[in-house]
Amino acid sequence: MKIEICATSLESITNAQNAGAHRIELCEKHSIGGITPSKEFLIRAFEIIKIPTNVLIRPRGGNFIFSDREIEIMIDQINFFKTFKINGFVIGFINNNNSLDKHILNEFRKITNGYELTFHRAFDSLDNPLESIELLIENRYDRILCSGNNKSAVDGLENLRKFNKISNGRIIIMPGGGINLTNFKDFKDSSFSEIHLSAINYLNSPHSDFNIIKEIVESSNQ
Repeated sequence: MKIEICATSLESITNAQNAGAHRIELCEKHSIGGITPSKEFLIRAFEIIKIPTNVLIRPRGGNFIFSDREIEIMIDQINFFKTFKINGFVIGFINNNNSLDKHILNEFRKITNGYELTFHRAFDSLDNPLESIELLIENRYDRILCSGNNKSAVDGLENLRKFNKISNGRIIIMPGGGINLTNFKDFKDSSFSEIHLSAINYLNSPHSDFNIIKEIVESSNQ
């Protein structure tokens, strides 16, 4: 099972790499669900990054209904970040009626051609998840990061299992949201190939914890 760490600091990146994480999702402001990293942070991050890294493209916190101008900003950010050795991008958006826009789905896939493309937890706000899985497959997205249309992946585990069965290897269903040291084995035992977490112990530090990541990585390989 691959372990993706949501990293919002240089210390988190270092801890993730040294603990054996397989991939980083790079963003900032984890407290509001993550937004696009600043150019300054991204430049500093890629001075130390050694493992595959997908960059979150989200212009603000809050809901996932973006204006035309915000979509343009997201496209501009992608085109700038493509100048770095990026593995892929993480995006998400919904319409006013809590559905996906086929045109925008296709547009983002075109401009990210050659890169991994993950649709993030905006998926949990959709009213039609099963139809949406098919749309994302049709548009050649690589994975869906979601919590099974619930606040946490633990609460949404039954739906996540259903999504994984429906996807049948055509797209990766990557559980995320509330996954930690005490519950990650539920996802391993449910045959998910990847999980996403921040591995932060807020009692000790605002950064991803080396020991938590290391224990999860080692257990995932057993």
